[in-house]
Parts: sequence; structure tokens; C-alpha cells
Amino acid sequence: MTTTVRTFGLNRAVATLAFAGCTWALVSPSLAASASDNAQSATVIGANPLLSDGASALEAGRAEEGLRLTLAGLSEPGLPRDLAAGHANACAAYVMLKQWEQALEQCNQSIELDSSNWRAYNNRAAIYVSKGLYDLAIRDIQAGLALAPNSHTLLESMRVTQRNKRITESRGRRSLPS
Repeated sequence: MTTTVRTFGLNRAVATLAFAGCTWALVSPSLAASASDNAQSATVIGANPLLSDGASALEAGRAEEGLRLTLAGLSEPGLPRDLAAGHANACAAYVMLKQWEQALEQCNQSIELDSSNWRAYNNRAAIYVSKGLYDLAIRDIQAGLALAPNSHTLLESMRVTQRNKRITESRGRRSLPS
């Protein structure tokens, strides 16, 4: 069986999270990690259709459906890279739903399975930003940039995270008595 899957790039699947202005990225199963944000298509033998359908639902903004399909796909055996992509997408879905602890668990599982997936680092950084843990977010974005130095998504995440950190630190200094 041959299934066509896509890797999603900045133009099609990256959403701006209102809570912090940080970005997250979806990962397409069965494709080698791409160093760019451009959407690509490839033919893959034996791809998990539930993971692919979950990624498509997430791309369309249907977080609950995408999460349901992705979790169903993760319950089936698969290649470690496919499962890592699925966990990264489950992380993104939980971020969309603002369920931070579940999102963090999924991102950690993704990175444990495939530490070469820059999108999982970016997704985890979004969680850290939501919690005000800017140094951890910056560390993850730097890890992602080491894998994909030209990623527009990661570069924008770094810019926004550093800006939010400066604003937060500035507000903290103003509230301290002199």
C-alpha cells in the first residue's frame, strides 16, 4: 500500500498562538526531517493513515478531531520516526487546546523517539512560553535551530520568545520597590 503524506511548512500549518505569540509546527509522518519550512510531498510505503489523517485535521484547525485520529494512530505499531511525528502532532493538538501537561508529555515522547525533529522542539518551546519559562523555551528553539538553521518558524519563535522574555523582565523590574 502506498500513501502520500505531506510535511507541513510555514505557509500552510503554522498557527500563531494568541497566548504568547509563539508558533507551533505540525509534523508529517514517514518523511525525513526537512531543514526548511516549505511544504513537500512524498510517496511513502506503509504510512499510518490515521497519523496522516490526524495531521490533515490539525492543519485544517480541527484540534479535537486531529488529536483523536493521532492518538488512534499512535496506538498502532509503526516506525519510530512515524511515531515521533505522531507524538509531535499530538503535542501541537494539546497546545491548540491549551492542555499544557498533556502537550509536554507528548513533546517529550516525540523527542525521546527522534531527537532530530526540530518541530517537536518548537512545539515544546511554545509550552514553555505559555508557562513563562522563557529560558527553557530559548534552549529548545536553539536545539531546533541546530537542526534547521534556516527555519523561518524557529527564527520567528526565537524573536517572539526573546521579546516576551524582555517584556516580562521589564514588568518585573518595575514592580520591585526601589
